Amino acid sequence: MKLQVSVEKRLYCTGTVEVEADTPEEAIDEIERQINAGELQTTAVEWNDPTYEDMSFQTTGDVD
Repeated sequence: MKLQVSVEKRLYCTGTVEVEADTPEEAIDEIERQINAGELQTTAVEWNDPTYEDMSFQTTGDVD
């Protein structure tokens, strides 16, 4: 019997958002506030190239 086992490898992106703030901590707090309030959209982020997450290659637990 041949079965297909589902596997995954996670991919992530990092990016930057410009914000006015007096300190780095205030800048982070403001961006987190905007994310939590739904005010910051992903289209406003200047994204870098995607990167595979280290050690993320694994099975998902699904088998067909």
